[in-house]
Amino acid sequence: MKLRFLSNSLRLRVNQKEVEKLAAGMELTERVTFAGGATLTYVLAPARNGKSTAEFDGKQIRIMAALGDWTKSDDIGFYFVAEPLKVAIEKDLECVDGPEEEKDPYAFPRR
Repeated sequence: MKLRFLSNSLRLRVNQKEVEKLAAGMELTERVTFAGGATLTYVLAPARNGKSTAEFDGKQIRIMAALGDWTKSDDIGFYFVAEPLKVAIEKDLECVDGPEEEKDPYAFPRR
């Protein structure tokens, strides 16, 4: 799962295996470790109550998304606003440029 920020928006990109986990009701967790041992954890989980939310407690970003049928659809993105933050969850498409080591074999094929 990839995390990207731009202004007051957050984007998560997920590959095919990660979408399968979300469809099975599982959450995804990633960690970034900084010098000195500080970590930032980010979590994407299916919302059980049908409401999409985004929270940050100073150490963890937690996105709860009411994905519905998105995991089984051909739609690339699922979008919502958790005031004041805009959230995008997108299926990660295969990379056509860039270094080989950055290419994800589980990325979604481009059509």
